[in-house]
Amino acid sequence: MKAKALFVLLILLLFPLLSSCSVRELNTISLVTALGIDKDEAGYMVTYQTLNAKAVASKKSVNESSFFLYTEKGNDLGEIERRTTTQAARKMYFEHVRSVVIGEDVARDGLKEILDYLFRTNEFRSDFYFIIAKGTTANQILSTVTPIQSISGIQLFESIDNSKIWWAPTNSLKTVELINDINAKGKSPALAGVELYQEAEDMATIEKLKDSNPGKLKLTALGAFHNDKLIGWLDESESLALNSITGKVKNSAASVDYDENTHVSLAIKFWKTKIKVSLSDGKPVVNVILSAEMSITTVAGDVDFTDQKKLNKLNSITNKKIIGICKKTLGKAQNELKTDIFGFGESIHRAYPKVWNKLKDDWDTEFTKLQVNFMVDTIIMDMGQNLKSIINEEE
Repeated sequence: MKAKALFVLLILLLFPLLSSCSVRELNTISLVTALGIDKDEAGYMVTYQTLNAKAVASKKSVNESSFFLYTEKGNDLGEIERRTTTQAARKMYFEHVRSVVIGEDVARDGLKEILDYLFRTNEFRSDFYFIIAKGTTANQILSTVTPIQSISGIQLFESIDNSKIWWAPTNSLKTVELINDINAKGKSPALAGVELYQEAEDMATIEKLKDSNPGKLKLTALGAFHNDKLIGWLDESESLALNSITGKVKNSAASVDYDENTHVSLAIKFWKTKIKVSLSDGKPVVNVILSAEMSITTVAGDVDFTDQKKLNKLNSITNKKIIGICKKTLGKAQNELKTDIFGFGESIHRAYPKVWNKLKDDWDTEFTKLQVNFMVDTIIMDMGQNLKSIINEEE
């Protein structure tokens, strides 16, 4: 009896889900893979990148693009969405959005209205990435036919997922993460940028894919925000430092000059970040403790790192370089950007709530005076298959 009752309950729970599958037939909707939002005299220009199901599903080569673009302008995002029905035969369907690309000028004006629309509308899921179009428009980014994954909105999503694992300077946020960072008094968000790093003629046509050197999109360094507004850009090394401090590094690469004649490339295999807050004369001091395990991938020179003293020196040089990049990034955030993209305010809040209550209303100013100490400990665990140079230098 218990088994029968459980079976009936399961059917009752599944029935609404099964019935909803037939509410919208595929031939009545356009599956939107990405949104692009640019600034316009009317307010916004929104680009909807929609899937061309016929081209994607075909087993034969089809001389059609795998996506279509619809563009509408207006001052209200909800109205713009509905106005697309004047040119599109099907209603836009947003369950499969992978990327939202924001024009740089829109990002500088603020994202609150956009986030309210995306979060309030029940058709949007919250698992897509926000990306800033740097030096170009969101429309141009989504118009580009990209190699391998020809739908640029999907490629951007996959590129961020992939580079988060293997290349630490790149990262971005999804809807809830972005909203939380904007609402937090002790932390400001940072979003990935994308640019056209290799422009070419007819980048928006499928014919360009026949070229071995088509136009390409590239995820660039992170854009720093104050609340919901973009205020500046970090370069690649600063983006790496930011993700290192915030504990978002999984794997990456680094390089150092051991001496005038020796350049060493390193692979970061493991990274750990600890942030500890202490008080000095009643004022918070943040201590960032970074530890990493690395391996040597390339040695341009003739140094034998099986010698422990030389290996220790290499560790020391690496530590100093990491500390230097972290200090440079902190200085830029405190003196130029004046925004806490590291979340140090949240760390102070967790460690000393009463102290934070005194600081939080003027945290932008207090952050610029915050003392932050960096301690780095790297260990080179692996020197690769070649313990010594494979080329014997003859005198």
